[in-house]
Amino acid sequence: MTEYSKYKSSIENEKNVTLDLFQATNPLSVKNIETNIALNEYSQTSPRKNYDRDLNSIIEVVRILNNMAPERMPIYNFNLEEINGERYYRPDGTLLLIREYDSDVIRDYYARADKDEAGNTVSRILEHEKISGRLRTKIEPITRNGSRINTSVTIFDLKVNNKYIIFQLSEGGVVNNISEFTGKGKSFQTLFRNIETLKPARYLEGKDTEENGFEMLDCIFDSQGHVARIKRFMNKKEVCIDYTPKTKNITVKNKE
Repeated sequence: MTEYSKYKSSIENEKNVTLDLFQATNPLSVKNIETNIALNEYSQTSPRKNYDRDLNSIIEVVRILNNMAPERMPIYNFNLEEINGERYYRPDGTLLLIREYDSDVIRDYYARADKDEAGNTVSRILEHEKISGRLRTKIEPITRNGSRINTSVTIFDLKVNNKYIIFQLSEGGVVNNISEFTGKGKSFQTLFRNIETLKPARYLEGKDTEENGFEMLDCIFDSQGHVARIKRFMNKKEVCIDYTPKTKNITVKNKE
């Protein structure tokens, strides 16, 4: 190798090292960094700036998810005795479902064998498009001890294969959280709302990547809806960012 080639190679290496260390201030955007040019584990505190790449990318996704769902949705009826429609029975004579016709939807209320703890006699409601027959929405009652959630609504995207959205509702049809699943459920985005203010409270994101395998992002908001903490989990690394009004505190750890 000529002296010029050696010099050029040295300059390129120095530039790469500088770039990688600079990107460490935005660790969520950093991919795998070679161990010989960057620290594997470190802690760093810096002043909180007006523009933050880690912060802004998450806020934009949260804004879209939050605008995707209304604050409230309809209150669904899971009592078969109050449903009017065509009745369909199993061969043994037990009730299978009650079918209700709406303007552009066929709504099927499937009967439970027994009442659940909340007294529901409907196991699920399926809404199909009247013309095409394609499944559009699935509504299910939820009865978990200590949970405020009482209804789960799954909306299937007919334009995009393997994509669906789940809204979970509490009393009065209030939308507590929104989840979007893609790629046969391998990737997801979930936003939890504060039950009292309806502002963002927590955001979770998971996806499969060729480089790092399954990656998980966990973002916590304060009572005012501002980002307080971000965590990113990868196969071999964990990144935690804690925000205060004036500082950004970063901790990067290796996993065993």
